[in-house]
Amino acid sequence: MEVFGNDLYNIIIFILIAVFGVLVGKIVDRIIRNYLKRIINKTKTKFDDILLDAIDLPIIVLVVTIFFYFGLRFLTLPDYLFKIINESVKVVVILCATYFAVKFLDGVFEHYLIPLTERTETELDEHIIKPLKKVVKILTIILGLLTALSSVGYDITALLAGLGVGGLAVALAMQDTIKNFIAGILILIDKPFSLGHWVKVKGAEGIVEEIGIRSTRIRTFDHTLITIPNSELLDSAIENLTVRDRRRVLTTIGLTYDTPVEKIEKAKEIVKAILEEHPATLPPYRVHFKEYGDWSLNLRVEYFVRNVGFDYYLNAIDEINLKIKKEFEKEGIEMAFPTYTVYLNRDN
Repeated sequence: MEVFGNDLYNIIIFILIAVFGVLVGKIVDRIIRNYLKRIINKTKTKFDDILLDAIDLPIIVLVVTIFFYFGLRFLTLPDYLFKIINESVKVVVILCATYFAVKFLDGVFEHYLIPLTERTETELDEHIIKPLKKVVKILTIILGLLTALSSVGYDITALLAGLGVGGLAVALAMQDTIKNFIAGILILIDKPFSLGHWVKVKGAEGIVEEIGIRSTRIRTFDHTLITIPNSELLDSAIENLTVRDRRRVLTTIGLTYDTPVEKIEKAKEIVKAILEEHPATLPPYRVHFKEYGDWSLNLRVEYFVRNVGFDYYLNAIDEINLKIKKEFEKEGIEMAFPTYTVYLNRDN
């Protein structure tokens, strides 16, 4: 009895070999999952885990493919069909190799390169390594697909030429993205600021929350998230307030107009002594009788507070102001408040 030009006996042999190949594939899968992985998990190195995880699926597919291809040898098939089968096997092998390469490289990035960059002090490698991982994966897949097409006789030269023209069009369309990417790299190299820094740039003020390859995100003090393209940041003046070693305080203390000169001098001495004695302050300390105001004799007071933190800064100012108020009250020095003198002309 013949079926499509083949004896029933040969067809049965092909089916048995194909089924046996599937069973062998399942056995190999069971061995890898239940035995080899258990053994490898006990080792200290991650390399064998990466290798086994990458080779798991490809080796099963190849085992089934080999048995299936071997079983076809018992059948009588047209030449064109054998040619298609041979080319299909090549494609399967190349795709398996591509899958293995992608999984292997992905494991190397996850278990070796990314943890390595997290231990370094620089932020550059941390921000580049993850996009680089995606680029390597995409390039590996593209290379695998082109190799598979070439193996079946497809002329990839025309395809590459088309990709070149298309790539140029995409590059022109994405020139802003490319510009921001390059600007992001330059920012990470130059380090005008780091994550968590308090910055002022392009009218925005807040804490740097994320430095990306395309843009930088700043969280303002009212919790608004501002995203600024890196190319704009690179062309802007950036104030990094976190890297200051001190914060300037400039204020005015107004004394009443009836304050005698001796008490003005005493007020200056009190303020300067308080500033010099406070542990949070740094020189220069400047206390001067600056001007005759509209309703007060104004003392210009300037000093610096150590940049330990914003709360530290506010607490220091609070303590200094309370101390000045307390000492002024002891000496009978009165602070001014807005007052007006009204003259009434009474006609007889």
